[in-house]
Amino acid sequence: MNNFLQKVQKNFEFSLKNYDIISKSRYWHKSIEKKKKLFKLKNLNNFRSNSLSENIDDFYLNKKQLYNLFKNLNLLCGIKFIEKFLISRNIGKAKKIIKIKNKFITASDLFHIKYIHELKEKIDFKKINTICEIGQGFALLASKLLMIKNFKIILIDLPESNYISSFFINKIYPKKKIIMDIDLKNQTLSEKNFKKGDIFILSPWIEIEKIKIDLFINSRSMMEMNYKSISNYFELIQKKISDNGYFLCINKYYKDLVGYPIEFHRYPYDNKWKTVISKISWKQSQIHFLLVKRVKEKYSDIASTLKEIKENYYKIVKNDKIFIRRVMPVELYRIYKLIKNFLSK
Repeated sequence: MNNFLQKVQKNFEFSLKNYDIISKSRYWHKSIEKKKKLFKLKNLNNFRSNSLSENIDDFYLNKKQLYNLFKNLNLLCGIKFIEKFLISRNIGKAKKIIKIKNKFITASDLFHIKYIHELKEKIDFKKINTICEIGQGFALLASKLLMIKNFKIILIDLPESNYISSFFINKIYPKKKIIMDIDLKNQTLSEKNFKKGDIFILSPWIEIEKIKIDLFINSRSMMEMNYKSISNYFELIQKKISDNGYFLCINKYYKDLVGYPIEFHRYPYDNKWKTVISKISWKQSQIHFLLVKRVKEKYSDIASTLKEIKENYYKIVKNDKIFIRRVMPVELYRIYKLIKNFLSK
């Protein structure tokens, strides 16, 4: 066993001892309970085929659907752009894959490449130095962003995801200095630590000192958090975002897995955000893609953008597969679920 993997294991055990119960939603708890016995170093080599990456990977498409997705992305971005963000190793031994010119492709690869394509259309990455991804899954998007430039990247997620992320990103970038919870004094990422490292894989309860972030990202994980966690993350984002920095949020219009509906239009954006992109996410009709830019002036257009997102949400609810969701008014359903959630505790 190499020294880095030993450190990954020690960091995982250390982080579990410091677990912040606020950060663990009911959905996350149920998800982890199903696979908690898998969190062993011997299982990391096959983490994309042995259920360790379940719920943080896109395996719902068969190979024919995957190839059609690839063909569509090729029309939008071009093969050269796609190839730039692929690798020739199947790290984690994903099963639902296709190969193009000896490079492996999964559905997750294609979605993340599309996100990057959208960002590159609107953001000058020469001016971006520090990126923070909240809820990075197994760090697939972060690994692709590092193919653009040697950003400083902070990844914030719960210990179980960080366990896999550390393994995955080290496989691609073995020379990068990775700093974890166990490396930090007083559970704080200091400016001194920040200067020493390249990639920072941290738990949500780690304090971040006077460090400014040029681009925050949350892709399809806030929709699975409770509102307290979402509020805490928005507080972090709006405190640490640099002047003219960006925040990319890609989440479902609503998801009902934590005991009550988590609704995109109710995320606590303050009034210092300017909308850059606001649209339905590519090939995912129930997910919204929102890129905003930090501005100094108050009363920007974010309120009207969230209003439009709310209107889209109301349209989607009318076609929900659950009967009570279709017929009960949204406000009434929200109260019903909150009461039900309270009584179940």
